[in-house]
Amino acid sequence: MSSTYILSGSYATAEQAGITLWELESATGKLTKKAEVAGVERPSFLAVHPNGTSFVAVSETGDGEVVAYWLNPQKRLIQELNRQNAGGDHPAHITIDEDGQWAVSVTYSGAHVTVHRLSADGSIREMTDSKRHKGSGANADRQDAAHPHSAFQLPGTNRFFVSDLGMDAIVRYRLDLHSGTLEQEAVTKTAPGAGPRHLAFHPSGDFAYGVNELDSTVSVYALESKGLKEVQNISALPEHFTGTNTSAEIAVSGDGRFVYVSNRGHDSIAVFRVAEGLLESVGHADAGGAGPRHFTLVPNSPWIVIAHEESGTIAVKKIGEDGLPGETADSVDTVTPVCVRLLK
Repeated sequence: MSSTYILSGSYATAEQAGITLWELESATGKLTKKAEVAGVERPSFLAVHPNGTSFVAVSETGDGEVVAYWLNPQKRLIQELNRQNAGGDHPAHITIDEDGQWAVSVTYSGAHVTVHRLSADGSIREMTDSKRHKGSGANADRQDAAHPHSAFQLPGTNRFFVSDLGMDAIVRYRLDLHSGTLEQEAVTKTAPGAGPRHLAFHPSGDFAYGVNELDSTVSVYALESKGLKEVQNISALPEHFTGTNTSAEIAVSGDGRFVYVSNRGHDSIAVFRVAEGLLESVGHADAGGAGPRHFTLVPNSPWIVIAHEESGTIAVKKIGEDGLPGETADSVDTVTPVCVRLLK
C-alpha cells in the first residue's frame, strides 16, 4: 500500500520527543510512528524543504531559535543539522521559499519578520534581514503590541504576506532573492479586533483567504497588484454558537472547491464551498479532539490530518463528497501537537 509521511511539531519540553515522523497509510488513514527527536524546547511550527530530505522548526521560547534537521523516513532517522537565533522572542511560524534558498520566520512576542539563508542541504546560515512591526489593535488583552503570526509566500512570486494579529493588518513584503532582504510593499487592514493569523491562496491565483483568530471569521481577498482587497467576510462559527472560540488554521483544497478552517472552543472544522472565489458555508464537522490548532489536507486523497493541542491527539478524518470531514479513521496520542506538515 502507498504511504504519505507527516511531521508533527509540539509544545514539548526539550527533554521530550517534540518532533515526530508519522507514516500515513493512504488506503486506510492509519498513522504509524516512524521516528522522533528531542532536544528542542517547544518545536512548534515546521516547514519542509523542497529537497524533501530536510526541514526547519522554530523553538517557540523567549529569545527563540530556528533549527534545521535532516531526515530519512526509510531508515527512521531524524538528525539535527544546526540552529540559529530567531531574532526575537517566541517565533511562531516559519516558511521556506519555493527555491529552498531562504527561511522566513516571525517572532510573535518580538514582533520581527526575519530572513535566514539556507544551504543546499537545508542547514540554516546567517540572518540576512529583520524587520520589526510596530502597532496595536482594539483588543486590549491580545493586541497590546504588534504580533506577527505567520509568513506565507504567494506561489510563483517573491512576495510574502505576513499576518499580524496585534496590528489587525496583513503586510506584503518583496524578498530580494539575491540578498535576502525584505522590502515592505503594502499593508491591508482587517476589521478592528479581528486578529489575522494565517493565510491560504486559491490555486487560480485570484483569491486569498485569511483566518482571523480573535473574531473567528474568514476574510476573502482579491489579489491585486497593490496588495489585497477584501471582498467578503464570513463567520467560521455556527450561527447560534455563544461559547468562546479562537480560529486557527485555514487551507484550500487542491481542486479549489473548498476552504477549511479550524475552531478551538467549538472544536470543529468549518467547511466552505468556493463559488467564483467567494465562500458559502457547507457546515461544521467535529474536529475529533480538543483544541484543533493546525491541520493539513493530504493531496489526491480524502484525508485531513488534525493536531489537537488540548487533547494531545492527532486525528485522521475522511472527507466526504460534500467536502465535510466525517468518520475518524485513526487517532494517536502525542505530546501537545500544534503543527502537522506533509513531507514533500
